[in-house]
Amino acid sequence: MRDNFFIDSNIALYLLDLNDSRKKEIASSLLLNVPFISPQVIFECLNVCLRKYKMDRSVAIRFVSELISASFIQPENESVVTNALSIFNKYLLQPFDSKIISAALEAGCNTLYSEDMQHGLVIDKRLTIINPFL
Repeated sequence: MRDNFFIDSNIALYLLDLNDSRKKEIASSLLLNVPFISPQVIFECLNVCLRKYKMDRSVAIRFVSELISASFIQPENESVVTNALSIFNKYLLQPFDSKIISAALEAGCNTLYSEDMQHGLVIDKRLTIINPFL
C-alpha cells in the first residue's frame, strides 16, 4: 500500500521549468508516483501558463490535460469547502491554501507537497506539508 500524497500547483508548474533542472526532476519524480490534485490546482496551473508564461491556449490546455491524466482528481464538494473554512480559521492560512489542504485531507493524503506553504506544518494530526526542494 502506498502513501497518498497531494501536490500544489507550484510543484506541478516546475514540470515546465527550463532554468531549474533539480526542481523539475523532483516535480517529475513526484508525478510519476501519481499524486492527488484538485480542480483548483488544475486551474491555477492553467492561469499561470496563460498569464505568466504567455503560453498559447492549446499548449496550456495540453499541459493541464497531461497533469490530469497523471493524477487522481479530488473533487471539491461541500465537505471540502466547509472543512477549508475551519482550517482557514484554525491555522490562520490563506483561503486558497486552506481549500487545497482540505481537498488533500478529503483524499486521505498524509503529505501535501508545496513550495509556498509552511514546511513541516501538521494539519489535524493527519497531513504534513512538505517542501520537497529543501
